[in-house]
Amino acid sequence: MRNAKKITSSQSIQYQIGVDDWRGHRFDVTMSVPAGVVKAAHVDLQLPAWIPGSYMIRDFSKHLECFAVSEVSHQSNSKVAFKPVSFEKIDSHTWRVYSNRSLRVNYQIYAFDTSVRAAYLDQHRAFFNASSLCLQVMGTKALYAINLLPPKSDDCVTMSAWSVETTLPAQKINRDGFGTYQAVSYDQLIDHPVAMGEFQVIRWQAHGTPHRLVIQGLIDHVDERQLSQDLKAICEQHIAFFEPNQPRAPFKQYTFIVNAVGDGYGGLEHRDSTVLLCKRDDLPYPGQNLKKHSAYEDFLGLCSHEYFHAWMVKRIKPKVFDPYVLNQKNHTRLLWLFEGFTSYYDDLQLLRSGRIDRKAYLKRIEKTWNMVLRGPGRHKQSLSESSFDAWTKYYLMDENTPNAVVSYYAKGSLLALGLDLKIREYTQQAQSLDDVIRHLWQMHQLTESGMAEDDFDHAIDFVIGSGFKKIWRTFKANYLDGVEDLPLENWLSQVGVQVAEKPASPEESADTAKQLLGIRTTAHQGWVKLSHVLDGGLAQKAGLSAGDFVSSINSERLTPARLDLLLVQAIQKLRRGQVVPICAYRHDQELHMTLQPEKDLFQYQPKQYALSV
Repeated sequence: MRNAKKITSSQSIQYQIGVDDWRGHRFDVTMSVPAGVVKAAHVDLQLPAWIPGSYMIRDFSKHLECFAVSEVSHQSNSKVAFKPVSFEKIDSHTWRVYSNRSLRVNYQIYAFDTSVRAAYLDQHRAFFNASSLCLQVMGTKALYAINLLPPKSDDCVTMSAWSVETTLPAQKINRDGFGTYQAVSYDQLIDHPVAMGEFQVIRWQAHGTPHRLVIQGLIDHVDERQLSQDLKAICEQHIAFFEPNQPRAPFKQYTFIVNAVGDGYGGLEHRDSTVLLCKRDDLPYPGQNLKKHSAYEDFLGLCSHEYFHAWMVKRIKPKVFDPYVLNQKNHTRLLWLFEGFTSYYDDLQLLRSGRIDRKAYLKRIEKTWNMVLRGPGRHKQSLSESSFDAWTKYYLMDENTPNAVVSYYAKGSLLALGLDLKIREYTQQAQSLDDVIRHLWQMHQLTESGMAEDDFDHAIDFVIGSGFKKIWRTFKANYLDGVEDLPLENWLSQVGVQVAEKPASPEESADTAKQLLGIRTTAHQGWVKLSHVLDGGLAQKAGLSAGDFVSSINSERLTPARLDLLLVQAIQKLRRGQVVPICAYRHDQELHMTLQPEKDLFQYQPKQYALSV
């Protein structure tokens, strides 16, 4: 990584980050604010309440400890004296410091969150998004610098081999990456996550741009050749998608930062990088038969999804995100576009790059489609409402979520598929959704401004033509602002995809039994707990609720091991017209209920489809 133009201490707000309290999982932070930055009699220091790309108030300040502030009282030659200065906390994430002199702020951040959104520290790895660690000086524009201190060499053997991975521009660093990095703004500072530890590093070039995959948490080395080959193909496909005439990336380098764990999944996009969480088993290893490794396909899909975000969300973005307001919710009705359409293209680009074949691609569509059809909430909440309410509904899931919420990721990807098919049909294959997305990218390059809520309507009209306006208006009213199911069975059949409704087989399938009953379960200390009870199902009609512990079905004790067997037997009895007694506990109170037979049990089963070439 090249050293960037030097920023002096008098020009920049600086953070010194230490990792010595790894036993307590706390980063030590010393923040220096030069006097020239403070224009008034006081200064407000604020930690973001949320991180861009994850639409939920997380109150990162709850992990801030031991806050102390001092100001320069005397300076002569190379000696600087400090004295304490008064401050007060004015809300849950803002500290007001009563001084306009050069400040030194000391605090600790507790960091034990393994997700991609916050911060983590132990003897094996360190990771942070600056939005979780670095206080912002409010009301001013300034340069920022971070000084990463290496671990003490005699403190922990595993930490002695640590290095740093980040896309922050380096100012002065050693060969392991420890030292000073810079940012021209706070927004840039929080858009470059930092990882420290031991990594397996994989490199490739995509249309002339350097790329890296850096992986922590491995026990065995992964297949570097396979990963570089697959990710190179995917990245080049994305770059050529947005710039087909002269493929070039909008960044000078790109890094996939991966934390491999026993069980986990997730990703968060940044302008020049992404942070991914995956199972070690999801990755490819030398000699492995990848034709039987569907989890690796999912990992490539995750990489594809977050990489597409480098254009959609990190550059093309909703106007309300330009700039981000980090101490409150930033509502938009466009997440169906930015997340849903990205979810459509992440799989499509796997197909186009040759990483999966058409059969595998249709299986991925089939999985998403059937998942959406199993959620009663799709008939209550529109995609535009789901986008707007992401802060309080999608990201704050509870036992009623399937009954009240539709995923703007999943149904949004189906919306993109349906719109793509309609555009291709209308233009007789002369145009597609690709042309609309490329237009959005071209407009962003011209204006460098965010998208208004109706800009996608204008893009459709401009690219496809005014004759398509009526089709789009009806499509939008029914499937975007309305709650109708997309008639994909008709649209896919018209383009040669074989669509068949999956037959019900309750005598053999516990999954079908759960669909008829409308339940989702989890094992809890030897009990079967109902995690969700879906609207309109047989279980809800019987009086069962989410959170209930079911102790017996048909007078037989229920355990997680016997769950599937007893559910299938219960459906068989109902089909014969027999009542099925159930015993459950709610708030430690015993309840007795019965599943009642009905003439047409299959009315409770959501339609499910199979797709084939």
